[in-house]
Amino acid sequence: MKKKKIDEILEHINQKFEDDVPGIVKILVRKKIGKFQSFEATSLPDSLRTCTVEELIEIVKQEIESGKLKI
Repeated sequence: MKKKKIDEILEHINQKFEDDVPGIVKILVRKKIGKFQSFEATSLPDSLRTCTVEELIEIVKQEIESGKLKI
């Protein structure tokens, strides 16, 4: 992926997390981020590696609401 696209993605994510997020939430998110950093793409199931970002976001939102996904 080209650097320009990566920078655009990072800018969007950073902006979303800066908008009106209480300090305690930022602290909790930083603790969980370490788990994301340890993910190896090759160890993920095919279903996760091949789903789109849109599909993943919808799955996560639905399953948090249903209680099946606990983050």
